[in-house]
Amino acid sequence: DWSSDVCSSDLACWGYNSYGQCDTPDGVFTQVSAGLLHSIGLREDGTIACWGSNGDGQCDAPDGVFTQVAGGHWHSIGIREDGTIACWGWNSAGQCSAPDGVFTQVAAGAYHSIGLREDGTIASWGCVGWKESVCDEPDGVFTQIAVGDFHSFGLREDGTITCWGYNDGGQCDAPEGEFTQVAGGDGHSIGLREDGTVACWGSNGYGQCDAPDGVFTQVAAGRYHSIGLREDGTIACWG
Repeated sequence: DWSSDVCSSDLACWGYNSYGQCDTPDGVFTQVSAGLLHSIGLREDGTIACWGSNGDGQCDAPDGVFTQVAGGHWHSIGIREDGTIACWGWNSAGQCSAPDGVFTQVAAGAYHSIGLREDGTIASWGCVGWKESVCDEPDGVFTQIAVGDFHSFGLREDGTITCWGYNDGGQCDAPEGEFTQVAGGDGHSIGLREDGTVACWGSNGYGQCDAPDGVFTQVAAGRYHSIGLREDGTIACWG
């Protein structure tokens, strides 16, 4: 997943802005997430703001109070206060056909979505053709989930990473060791080790896996770039 906690009334956004996806609204937010050409923010009152491309309804967020949001290529997801999932936007592969149940986390890929149930098991939906393996979720109990465009991750209770889905660039070949967070781009992946250092694996054609040295508290991945939040609160970006 590639969302960030924002504890300020001013969102900062930079990069490609052809659809207004960097034209952030006013207000105080507790979480943000970026889709392909749209952005989503969770306001401090739990309502959702969405801006950018809306050709498939991915910015038509429902009313209500939410605890988390996530953006895919052309769809969006939110967890309501009661733990149920709402999805909106393009549903060509069933990526918006969320299952019933109570969830603690959601993540959105290109055409698929995954959710972490309150018992720690993973549910996946929205899988088509040769990318069906992206929904082959593993058994077991997990503490965190994340997705890339066509691959998914689960962080197990012991801190090890399990990855499944499309693996053309080695993006599912997670290293050994204990991690506190994972994130995925198009063909690359990032993990934050227990000691705060960053591990990257998969495609590196744009330098998106050339992680800098140092101690970090959070990582995120775009399609061909990566971001890390240093322990002093400054941002490092590569790719």
